[in-house]
Amino acid sequence: MKFSKDISPYNCTYASGLIYFHNMDNDAVRVICNPSTGQYAILPLPERRTYRNSVSYLGFDPIDNEFKVLFLNTSKSIASSDIDHYILTLGTGKLRWRKIQCPFTHEPLWERICINGVLYYLAHSERKYYALVCFDVRSEKFKLIELEYRLDCRLYELINYKGKLCGVNLKYAYGGGFPLELRMWVLEDVEKEEWTSYAYTLRDENKVFKVNYNLSVVGVTASGEIVLVNHNTSKPLYVFYFNPKRNTFQNVEIQSFGAKGEAFKTSFLVDAFVDHVEDLKFDIKTTTYAAYLEEDHRTLEMC
Repeated sequence: MKFSKDISPYNCTYASGLIYFHNMDNDAVRVICNPSTGQYAILPLPERRTYRNSVSYLGFDPIDNEFKVLFLNTSKSIASSDIDHYILTLGTGKLRWRKIQCPFTHEPLWERICINGVLYYLAHSERKYYALVCFDVRSEKFKLIELEYRLDCRLYELINYKGKLCGVNLKYAYGGGFPLELRMWVLEDVEKEEWTSYAYTLRDENKVFKVNYNLSVVGVTASGEIVLVNHNTSKPLYVFYFNPKRNTFQNVEIQSFGAKGEAFKTSFLVDAFVDHVEDLKFDIKTTTYAAYLEEDHRTLEMC
């Protein structure tokens, strides 16, 4: 796929067949695309102005089969109680940004993932604690789980671990190279805030894994294998499968993308998503044609 507008390669997430480029720059566009159909649409901002500091997340509700975009204006102070929260439901004819309320103040961070209708993202709480926000896509309700004294390590990535949220952290040796340890924290019960932790020692036996801090855990297969991918392109590019029960690695070599291997001609970033589901019915072009703010009915046309 090629886009007519410049998008940032740094901010890209996935939810149930759709990819969302949620740029955080002042004048950057936000794009929803369907890689199975090649269609994409540029989403407008909730109001006729730009937000210098804002974040947005794509979530999917499997019960009502709806995609929603959650938009947070973070240009105000975290201590303020009037930080703006907006929601946009895709596929409902004329799209409307609706302003919703969050019962607590927080500063959203980068990492986010949607699992079984719940959108999870990392944040700082009002008390400046490291926290996890749980947003139910269907009910549009928020829940805050503070992690300051619950986990003994910072969560660098969020993945879907057998239908549950899992935070992961890779520990490297001094000077880079192959990671020595993989630590995981699985959220067993959201309401009780119960976690289970796992730690695995990784071995570099075949000397293939020279990744220099760029390895990323992108998910878990149905058989329980943990998938890791190098964030930067290389020739060849490797995808790694770690089996925690057997403590074994399998590496898959990707020699090129496309007939001519254009992807390896220049250096670029790589994002990978596990268990992609093709959605050929969701028509982005017709369902995300325009949107307006429900509060004052100002129309926002698509670019």
